[in-house]
Amino acid sequence: MQKAIYLYIICVIGILTGCGGDNELCYRELEKIDHRKNRNLARQEIMAFKKDYKPTARYVLMYQELIAAELNDEVLPYKNQEVARQLVAYYEEERDREKLIRSYIIAGSIYANSNDGPKAIEYYRKAEHLLGEKGNSAFKIRPYQHMASLLVRHNMIDEAQRYANRVGYYCQENKDTLGMINAMMVLGECYRRSRMPGNEIVTLQEAQRLSHLSGQIDLSQKLALSIARAQYHAQSYQEALKSALSLVSHGEVYALLSQIYYALGQKDSAYYYGQKAVDGGNSVSKRDAHQVLAHLCIERGDPSAAEEHLNAYIELNDELNHVENSEAIAQAYAFYHNQKQAEENALLRNENHQKQIYIILAIALLVVLLVLFATYIQRHRRRQELMALRIQQLEELRDAYEHTDEQERSQTEQIVRRSEIYQRLTTMDESAHPSDADWEALADIINQAYERFTPRLLSLCRMSTHEYRVCLLLKAGFEPVRIASLTLRSKAAISTVRSRLYEKAFGQKGSAKDWDEVIRTL
Repeated sequence: MQKAIYLYIICVIGILTGCGGDNELCYRELEKIDHRKNRNLARQEIMAFKKDYKPTARYVLMYQELIAAELNDEVLPYKNQEVARQLVAYYEEERDREKLIRSYIIAGSIYANSNDGPKAIEYYRKAEHLLGEKGNSAFKIRPYQHMASLLVRHNMIDEAQRYANRVGYYCQENKDTLGMINAMMVLGECYRRSRMPGNEIVTLQEAQRLSHLSGQIDLSQKLALSIARAQYHAQSYQEALKSALSLVSHGEVYALLSQIYYALGQKDSAYYYGQKAVDGGNSVSKRDAHQVLAHLCIERGDPSAAEEHLNAYIELNDELNHVENSEAIAQAYAFYHNQKQAEENALLRNENHQKQIYIILAIALLVVLLVLFATYIQRHRRRQELMALRIQQLEELRDAYEHTDEQERSQTEQIVRRSEIYQRLTTMDESAHPSDADWEALADIINQAYERFTPRLLSLCRMSTHEYRVCLLLKAGFEPVRIASLTLRSKAAISTVRSRLYEKAFGQKGSAKDWDEVIRTL
């Protein structure tokens, strides 16, 4: 009897040891996959692992999910978000710093792919906090790259530049040429949105030089096209033409050449390339080409063709402006129309099914309304989060302004007031108005006196040229009555512009004086 009990205990211990050993073996296999530099090979191995191994321990299962999530290129928002939440919750509980950082990065990437920028930024900042100032710089490149791209997308230019510069530094330290190129592309986009075409062109040219040296031919062509566009928008038409003519011909190049030739007054060439873009370009290039062709047809005295091109331009422009519509809404509308068509066919076949058809229609319509409502709530929440970030940024600027020495402030104001352009605008007759050169000179002296005024202003909200000029005059210290005179508007219109800018920037109503206070702190 005792011998039987002894054998039983040995069997149980053997079984338990075997299970534990299997889990340890699985974990070691996962570590091998995890350290695999070839991403495609690692993806194949993790798929084979799931078929061949059946681990039972949670720490092995979660490690398996972590690696699989990092290697997963599919965009399945709701499924992937659930995986990300599980990984974050598990490794927060386990306090495994290295895997928790990776979980935060995975979660940030998933929410970025789901167009939930604020949530993605939140996770990336958690990863940044754990990474700290010291540590493996190569590990910091990926989250900072994502952060920079997301911040640009949400028009938070100053922060985007900060992260892009960090990425460039870390990539240079790790000899990551492709990473440096991507960082420069983000910086170029920052300069474009800050209306600094000179810096944009120089940055993109350096990125193109690196891409050419590293043999990234397609990327080099893409950058060359961006450079040509930047030169065109900077009105450096001859340089833009030279850059565009060196590119491999396709629809986007044709459309750009059409715009450049039109700006240079070479209308036959503009018409030729405009037609080639319309015949073989994508939606963006076709839209731009139709715009040029509409102008050319008007100048040629062909109103019928001009109307045709203008209608095509409007249609394409509207289509491109609605690209942001979520896939869920599109699917809901498709579901609704398919159901409606099926119900109409059923009605023709059998009128006795009317009640059932109406119920299905109501359900389909309810689904559409629910999806639309959920989308609205989600967008509203994201907007509120963005507004909160901007308000926090404003509070920081106010604190910095309050801690600035009064004498220093006065000296800064005197730089503007003693400038030639300020004196010119002060003494200008009411019948006259500033030229484009005057506005550029005013912007230059404001940005000289108040460092990065324009980028900080434009990071708050998008604004028209008129709104931007009103802000420049406010920063220079002009009264609303004088601003109205210089911009050929009424005093009431200037007040409306100021209060509207506050609402655009912070998502809540404010007075003209509230906006003046914002301008004062920038």
